[in-house]
Amino acid sequence: MAQLKSNGVMHNLRSSGVSIYDNSMLATFITCPRMFDYRHNQGLVAKNREPAVALEFGLSVHRALELWQKTSKDDDKAINEFVQGFAPFEEQPKISPKTGKELGATYTVLYGCSILTEYFRRYRDDKREVVELESPLAEEVAEGVFIAGKVDKIVRGPKNLIFADYKTTKYMNQFLLNPNPQFMTYKFLSEKLTGKPVSGELDIIGVSKSKSLDELLRREPFDYTSHQMSEWRKSLLGLVSMIEKSKQENFWPQTWRCQPFFRDCDFMPLCTMPNAEGHDRLVESVYKVEYWDPFKETD
Repeated sequence: MAQLKSNGVMHNLRSSGVSIYDNSMLATFITCPRMFDYRHNQGLVAKNREPAVALEFGLSVHRALELWQKTSKDDDKAINEFVQGFAPFEEQPKISPKTGKELGATYTVLYGCSILTEYFRRYRDDKREVVELESPLAEEVAEGVFIAGKVDKIVRGPKNLIFADYKTTKYMNQFLLNPNPQFMTYKFLSEKLTGKPVSGELDIIGVSKSKSLDELLRREPFDYTSHQMSEWRKSLLGLVSMIEKSKQENFWPQTWRCQPFFRDCDFMPLCTMPNAEGHDRLVESVYKVEYWDPFKETD
């Protein structure tokens, strides 16, 4: 079991010939192999890409919860961590183009502080021992093929170890737990790390002004059978085989899913060029190189 600590380690390993992937990379390939090539092989990122408010909110909540655990549940330090991290990205009210009325923002510092305060109150008496916290891990899933992931937390339950994954989302009632390749990866990595059976727990921190607290905050246990884990492994290795084939042939087909997550793909300009001559100039003017690193430490 490898614990990945240094920034850029994923790219460095792949550049040296190690076949290592995480779930984000595999999901990108499923969406569009050409997108995978641009993002994960070439490391391209749009220079003018606006920060995703929901993503920054979730990252700031994660950091606050991590600090809360590390400081023996110090609410003030955790809240301050959230405010410092999220304030520059706070969502601003918008004007409705239909009615002309102001639409209130949801991803705000006030909302984040409120939901974290309620989270701390609700789970303060959780006495389970924290075994691992925010652990970046990688393990060989087949000879020469490694899968990586960052497990939010592993705790010692009354019967067995449990990995917990925080999900900060507006869609708190729409999570598919089975099959779920991310959580199956975490179970695989957690069991390799500890050498013991590990089940899962979905730790929801909802984002909504209309839902009850019981809907916004809940913990949902789950687990997978050996058969389900075997099917996950076979599917994962099948995807890796397709990626390696594309790499050998240097052919990354488009799938024309050009608006993932209700926005244009960042690589639309490259995929819609009228001719090949201006490709390198477009890359230089529109993109920068910043290789994907799921374990990059941020201040």
